[in-house]
Amino acid sequence: MFKSLSLLSALFLAAPAMAQTTFTIKGQLGKLQAPAKVYIGYSVEGKTVYDSADVDNGFFQLAQDVPYPVNAMLSVSRTGEPTTVFDSKNVARLYVEPGVTIWLTSDENISNFEATGSESELDYKVYQRYMAPVEAKLNSLTKESSNPTDTSAKAMTARREYFEKLRAAMEERRGLMKTFISEHPDMYISLDLLEEYSGYFIDYRDVEPIYKTLTESVRETVKGKAFEKRINDAKATAIGKVAPEFALKDTEGNKVTLSSFKGKYVFLNFWSSLSGTSRAENAMLKMILKQFNDKKLAIIGIGLEERKDEWKKAIQEDGLFWLQLSDLNYMKSEVALQYGITAIPQNVLIDPAGNIIARNLKGRNLEEKLKEVL
Repeated sequence: MFKSLSLLSALFLAAPAMAQTTFTIKGQLGKLQAPAKVYIGYSVEGKTVYDSADVDNGFFQLAQDVPYPVNAMLSVSRTGEPTTVFDSKNVARLYVEPGVTIWLTSDENISNFEATGSESELDYKVYQRYMAPVEAKLNSLTKESSNPTDTSAKAMTARREYFEKLRAAMEERRGLMKTFISEHPDMYISLDLLEEYSGYFIDYRDVEPIYKTLTESVRETVKGKAFEKRINDAKATAIGKVAPEFALKDTEGNKVTLSSFKGKYVFLNFWSSLSGTSRAENAMLKMILKQFNDKKLAIIGIGLEERKDEWKKAIQEDGLFWLQLSDLNYMKSEVALQYGITAIPQNVLIDPAGNIIARNLKGRNLEEKLKEVL
C-alpha cells in the first residue's frame, strides 16, 4: 500500500516537470480533408526534429518537446506524402515554447495562419511590424535583380550597382535589428535576432556589447550560454589577432604556406565551386581585384571542395586569375576551422606583419579598404 502510494506520488510530482518541455499545437485548416498531413520541422542544439499529424476535417494536433522557444516551420501536404523541401507557398513559421498550448487557425493555406498561446510568437509579430518597411524595400530589390548569366560589361556594371543597393538595404535592416534588440532585451526572440544579426562570423567587438544588454533570464538559458561561447570562440580569429598559419596545396599539388607571403597584404577568399553565392561573388571580386595588380598584395582563394576536377573547372569557368588552394575536405577544411568559417563566401584581409585587419568586406567596402592600405 505504502509502495503504491509512493509510486503514485512520484508520478504526480514528475508529471509537471515532464510537461514543462512539451508544446502542443491545435490547429484548424478550413475544411481540409484526409489524406492531408501537417509536417513540422525545427532545430534544437544542432539537431533537426521532424514530426507530422493527420488532418481530419481541417483539424490537426501536434505535440513535441523543446527546451526553449524555437522558430518552427509547418507545412501542409495535401497527399499526406512527406515533404523534403517545404512548399514556400504553403508554409508557416511559428514560435513554439515549452509547456504551452498554441491554437492555430487558417484556411487551407497554412501561410495565412493566426495563432495564440505563444508569447514569443506575439513578440515576433511585434518585430515583423517594426521591420515591415525595410523588408518591403528588400522584396522590391529582389524583384529587380538582373540576369546572372549575362556577363557583358554593361550587365556587370548594372549588377554591381544592384548589389550595392542591396547591401545598403541589408545594412539598414541590420541597423534596425540592432535597435530592436537593444529596446527589447527581455524578449527571448532577441537572442535569435542577435544570432541572425551576427551572421556566420561574429564580430565580437560589435556583438558582445549587445549580448550583454540582454536580461540575465535570456543570457542564462541554454541557448544564451551557447551563444556566449560562440562570441568567445570568435575572439581567437578576430580583427587584431595574428592570422593562423597554414599549408595547403595548389591546383598542381604544390604546397603553399601563409608565412611565405609575410611582408605583403594577403586577401583570403573562402569559396566553393558548389556555392552559387560564391560563384556570383567571384564575378564581383574580379572587377575589384583587377585594379590592385600590386606586388604588395597577395590574393589567395581557399576552395572548400571535395572534388579536384570540379574545383579546377570552376576556376577556369569563372576566370579566376589569383592563386587557388584547397585540402579537398570541403567544410571540414582545417583552414576553414582555424578561421571560424562555417559558411561561404567569406574573406579575411591580413597585413604584412601577419595580423588580421578586416573580415568579410564586400563591394565598395572592400575596394575602399584596399585603396586605403595599398
